Amino acid sequence: MSDVILAPVASSGSTRIFAVVVTFRCELDRLVAQFERLLRQVDHIVWVDNGSGVDLRPWLRQWPADRVHPLWLAQNHGIGYAQNRGIEWALEQGATHVLLMDHDSLPAPDMVGLLMDALRDHPDAAAVGPRYADPRRQSDRTPFFRMEGWSLRWLDCNDPARVWEVDHVIASGCLMPAPALRQVGLLREDYFIDWVDVEWCLRARDQGFKIYGVCAATLEHRLGDQVAWVLGREVPLHAPWRHYYQSRNVVLMLRSTRANFPTKLHHAVQQLKRLVVFSVFVPGRGKYFKMWMKGLLHGVLGKRGTQVRPGSV
Repeated sequence: MSDVILAPVASSGSTRIFAVVVTFRCELDRLVAQFERLLRQVDHIVWVDNGSGVDLRPWLRQWPADRVHPLWLAQNHGIGYAQNRGIEWALEQGATHVLLMDHDSLPAPDMVGLLMDALRDHPDAAAVGPRYADPRRQSDRTPFFRMEGWSLRWLDCNDPARVWEVDHVIASGCLMPAPALRQVGLLREDYFIDWVDVEWCLRARDQGFKIYGVCAATLEHRLGDQVAWVLGREVPLHAPWRHYYQSRNVVLMLRSTRANFPTKLHHAVQQLKRLVVFSVFVPGRGKYFKMWMKGLLHGVLGKRGTQVRPGSV
């Protein structure tokens, strides 16, 4: 499918929230549920299909043409590329805020409103994100954390009204004001996938912005292709090709970011732990180890872009 030209949208007030939804060979039933929830909370959806190779125009007809705006990409150039195309178009149409969404995430009915409340209360924010949970996992530990000196502090949501300053939030469910997007810049396209959201948050913080996690705002989000128990812990499993980008991009990110040394050391140690777990304890360990080593080597060499295609390993 070739890219289509999107018609301008009409203004609906001083606050204009555009959701940028990126899909790649997604479950359409789940996407229906997501769109239904989003259309009650945002002004417009920019739907970026990232080279799925399927004609989805008939499916699109069920949605209001003045609120759901498709952008078909002929090839999958990665999550950052797709998000940036949607962000650029949203900003050109006068978006005051951009909400990023993965195709497998379901926002709570009040998620966007609660995120907006947090932005109003924290004008220094570059982004706010919801508390997400994977319905396939038994653990309900909050995903929010921040480095305090040399220590990692997990931030609980026992008080649902709590808004925490955090190190970063995941891209899905992340709400960003347009001025912050323009100042910080777009997401890294040369990472293809993985660490794109973390790098942007670290870059924003380096420019003086803050990132907040909003306990009251919730998102159902699937992390990984499946969840497995490894060494007594729940671990999200991705295909081996994803681990190439996880290992390569963490090296690229730590080389380029101006985060403090404890933060860099934390990310490096966490990835070394993942290397050991997936190379020793997870079925298919040989493929995982190969992808980790290739990614680490390419990270050291500074290789970027699409070096491994989805599904190739």
